[in-house]
Formats: sequence, C-alpha cells, structure tokens
Amino acid sequence: MNQPQAILAPAGYFASMVYTIQKPEFLDAASAVSNELLAASKAAMPMNETYPSVMSGSMIGVGRTNAFEQFIADSAWAILDSQGYNMDGLGAYVSEMWAQEHFKYSGMEQHVHPHGVVISGFYFMSTPENGSMIELHDPRPGKVQASLPLKDQSQVKDANNSLFIKPQPGLMVFSNSWLPHSFTRNASNESVKFIHFNVSVKAMERPAGPIVI
Repeated sequence: MNQPQAILAPAGYFASMVYTIQKPEFLDAASAVSNELLAASKAAMPMNETYPSVMSGSMIGVGRTNAFEQFIADSAWAILDSQGYNMDGLGAYVSEMWAQEHFKYSGMEQHVHPHGVVISGFYFMSTPENGSMIELHDPRPGKVQASLPLKDQSQVKDANNSLFIKPQPGLMVFSNSWLPHSFTRNASNESVKFIHFNVSVKAMERPAGPIVI
C-alpha cells in the first residue's frame, strides 16, 4: 500500500530556522521607552481606521534600552555564525527598532524586510488573551503551490505552509529576514504591544572569541 520496503534516511536541508528566548529582565525598560514613544506618535498623527495601530519613532540609541539593543545585535551575530556564515570582520547592529501597539481588529499583512536586513525579530510586552499571534510563512512558493491537504492541522510538520507562535510578555523571537511574517487580527479589547527590530551587518571590529548568548 505505497509503503517503502527499505528504511528511508531523512535529512533536513534548507530549513527555515526560528529562535525564541524568554528575556523578562528587559520588560521594564523596554515598556517604559515604548510607552513614551507611542504616546508621542499618538499625539502626532491620527490612527488608521482599517488597521487601528500606532507605530513609534526609532528606539535605536535610547540609553535605557542600550543593553536590550546590544543583546539583539549579539544574538543576531551568534545566529548567523552558527548558521555557517563567515562573520570574520563583520559585526551585527540593530538597523531598525520601533514599538507597535495594535488595538482591537488590528493586524499585519505578510511581508519581509529588505534593504540589507539579515535578521528580523520581535520582543513582546503586552499579550492579552485572544490577542494577535505571529504567523510565519514558508518562503518557498514552489512548495506552497505543490502542497497537499494536511493530515492533522493541530501539528506542525514539514507539510505546513505556515505556523503560529502565541506570544507572551518577555518572549523574544528571531528569524532570518527572508522568512515572511504576519500578525493575526487582535480579537481582544486590550491592545497588543511589542517591539519590532531588524539587524544588518557591516565591517567592524569586535572582541575576539565567540559571542555567548
């Protein structure tokens, strides 16, 4: 019944890696700076009715979140190094970082970040029940086009064309920038708050030895 007689040896090549870590120690500083910048944005421009959300100005270089920003850059460098890229003489730096607040029914369409970005990620501060979830999408259009129906939609397998991550406060998520992401609509009466960041690389001196995260 279409069962192979010999045992096949699987090898997971060309995987899309996603990295998560809990960093609650950054919550106080990240939330305080985010709230200040979001308040300034709310005062400066009206809210979009189709996507009721607020985007802050840049958070890069704000003193209270310097350690947070450095952790993101060091983590991105370590990720790229572990993936086999030659990072000798290259340093990772946060090229974009801003806070987002999404109110009821707001969401985010599927997209990627170009223009030299190599790592994209998120840090979550406010995650109400029934709030937005990250959806990560398979970046291979040929695989998506050739897909068959899933056997069990409650499990994440190689057959999936996307997967969801339910955020919680203090969760940090990293992925390569070519991995498309989106956010489901916020079904909660409370807002969802997170920081979105992008990391680029450039030639720079850095301390010798591996970066330990």
